[in-house]
Amino acid sequence: MAQFVITVNDRVHFPSLRTAISQLKGVERVVLLHEEKTSESKTARELYWELQERADSLSQLIDGWDGADSKAIAPKTIHKFKSAIAKAKEEELQDWILFPDARGYLYFDYTGNNAIAGITMTESQLIYFYKKDGQTILNDKASFTSRNFLSILARIHD
Repeated sequence: MAQFVITVNDRVHFPSLRTAISQLKGVERVVLLHEEKTSESKTARELYWELQERADSLSQLIDGWDGADSKAIAPKTIHKFKSAIAKAKEEELQDWILFPDARGYLYFDYTGNNAIAGITMTESQLIYFYKKDGQTILNDKASFTSRNFLSILARIHD
C-alpha cells in the first residue's frame, strides 16, 4: 500500500477533491489527516453571520448557474437553513461549509476530527451521512425541520 499526500490551502475544495480522488482506480479511502488553523476559532456569532451571508449569496443563483440543467436554490430551502442555524450552538457550526448543489439543493459539508459528514437539504428533506475513522456512523433521511437539522448536528458533534 502507498499513501499520497495533498496540501490544500483553501478547505472549500475538500468536498470536490475528496469525491474526485475517491473515484480514481485503486483508491481505498480518502482521509483528512491534519488541518492547521491559521487563525483563532471563530465565535458562534461570526460563524452564524458567515453562513447567513453565504446562504444569501447562494439564493442569487439562477437556473443554469452550473450548466444547462442546474437549478436555482429554492427560497424555501434557504429560509429553512437560515432558521435552523440561528438556533445552532457554536460548536455545532464549527468546520462546516455551505455549498450549492446543481439540482437546486443546499449541501452542508463537514470535515474535522478524522470525520466527514454531509447534509443535503431539499425543500422538504434532509439527506445526511456521517463517517468517523472510515466507519459510517449515520446515513439516513429526515423531514427538513429546524428540530431535525439541529438533531443531526448534535449527533455528529456528540
